[in-house]
Order: sequence, then structure tokens, then C-alpha cells
Amino acid sequence: MIITRRTFVKAAAASGAALVLPGTAPGAPPAPVMRAVPSSGEMLPAVGLGTWITFNVGDDPVLRDECAEVIAAFFAAGGRMIDSSPMYGSSQPAIGYGLEKLGRPEALFSAEKVWTSSAADGPAQIEQSRRFWGVPRFDLVQVHNLVAWET
Repeated sequence: MIITRRTFVKAAAASGAALVLPGTAPGAPPAPVMRAVPSSGEMLPAVGLGTWITFNVGDDPVLRDECAEVIAAFFAAGGRMIDSSPMYGSSQPAIGYGLEKLGRPEALFSAEKVWTSSAADGPAQIEQSRRFWGVPRFDLVQVHNLVAWET
């Protein structure tokens, strides 16, 4: 069996999720480690799905399907929060593809970042990200860098 970088990353992600998400490993706790969202009090699993590098797969249909499988496994294990950024290449369209393929899971907590050098460009960047994801709105928008953060 040949182990590719992608196979290794998937296995490592699954192993990490198995430590904190319910029903993924023998002897796993009955509930995931939860944390409250400070502004709303909404409880979320402490482990989310980051998309840097692994979801930057371009338009390759096989790799996009693999990303959709990762998202499906994440939700099946009790995960909810997916995080991305325009800085992550084609990760946002890959997320949108996966969410569409899975019927837009209601459990999704969408976390996005904005990272422009101009406050004027921020709203357009967030809107473009929202269209890539195919969500009506983001649950959380974060500042990804300290450039023009005041505005």
C-alpha cells in the first residue's frame, strides 16, 4: 500500500477527531468536549475542521470528492465548525462543493476570515467567500491579520 501525503493527512485528522468527538473510537467519551461561543453561549465541539492546505485542491473532481468525504466524516463524528479563509487558495470553493454534495448540513457552524489591506475591500471579500461556501451568512467572521483591523 502506498501512503500519499493526502492519505496521511486524512488519517491524522481522523485520529485527532477520534480523541474528542463521540462515537469515533472504542472507549470514547459519550459527548465531545464542548466550548461556548462567547457572544451567544451556543455550545460547539472544541475541535473544528480547518481547511488550510488540505482543501486547496483546485478544480480536481476526484480531490473535491475526497474533501466532501472528509466533511461527511467530520459531521458523522459530531463535528460542526468549519473554518476557512480566502488565503487558503481553492479551499472555499471546495467547502462549498462538499456542503452542496452533502445537502447543506444544518449542523454547520461556518467560520470565515477576512484579510484585506483595505477596510473598503472587506465586505466584498466576505461576500465572495459566502458565495463560494453557498451559505446565507457566516456564523463567525474573524480578522485574519492585523492589516486595517481597526476599520
